[in-house]
Amino acid sequence: MILLNMRRLRALLLLIGASLAFGGSARAATCASNCLAPGDYNLSMFSGGLLRTYLVHVPQSYDGTRPVSLLVDLHGFSSNANEERRVSGHLAQSDRRGFIAVWPQGVLLSWNGYGCCFVSNLVQVDDVTFLRSLIGGMKLRANIDASRVFVTGISNGGSMAQRMACEAADIVRAVASVSFPLNSNQCHPSRPIGVTEIAGTADTTIPYDGGEGIPPLPTTTLGIPFGVQGARQSLAAWKGINGCNDALTRVQLPEGSRAETYESCDGGVRVGLVTIANGKHVLYNGYTGLGYDGNNAPIDVADYIWEHVFDL
Repeated sequence: MILLNMRRLRALLLLIGASLAFGGSARAATCASNCLAPGDYNLSMFSGGLLRTYLVHVPQSYDGTRPVSLLVDLHGFSSNANEERRVSGHLAQSDRRGFIAVWPQGVLLSWNGYGCCFVSNLVQVDDVTFLRSLIGGMKLRANIDASRVFVTGISNGGSMAQRMACEAADIVRAVASVSFPLNSNQCHPSRPIGVTEIAGTADTTIPYDGGEGIPPLPTTTLGIPFGVQGARQSLAAWKGINGCNDALTRVQLPEGSRAETYESCDGGVRVGLVTIANGKHVLYNGYTGLGYDGNNAPIDVADYIWEHVFDL
């Protein structure tokens, strides 16, 4: 009788284990302690021996009873978390759509993306581990839907978002990069992941058609990218990585801009390129100064991302 009961217990434990293995990662867990309430936070953690900081916004609609999406929004080189929070448009989208938003701070205003930028790239700061730990920590402090974790960013932040698509696809559902291509031929995500780039044809910082020095990828000197992949090359690379078929959907956007999307890819993901005609490097309409008047794109970039990239 004892032996029979032990066998039943073993079978029950195996059944529970299997259930957790195949279903647990997709479910959210409610926070048990140190939980976040609606409001704004300036938080920090140690990663790779460095003190890393990040801003968090929890919308007023959040009450912890249902899982919500998590967005990681990455600033560009020489910018910072506060400015990205102010100009990217995702703060307003958080309040409108009910997701929790995080704006991490790069080391010396930079990220270690593929071929960019500055100190973080030069000394190879482990930003992937930092962002993985940040996402894991947010899941402990809020009721996060683990199947709806997204990463976006602009310029160097876009390059870091692209890197997360390659190296953190196990925890990230989709990525939207603004003004930076994949810029690598060594991208091997653990599973298919949705990726869209938004790029301007008049970008002189990260040229739409790419720059000198390719191949090989990436081409850098002292952390500064002198050779970058073109936006259409990046689209083709992600098409191959995600096993998309050749059917390309094209949608005309205002003022000569367009969206192109491969909608039939492995794992049901999508790969896209949004081309902003005559768009310069900074495509956020919330940004002014340095030759930008706040009318930087014919679309609201943040709204477009949530309507057409993160609408999974």
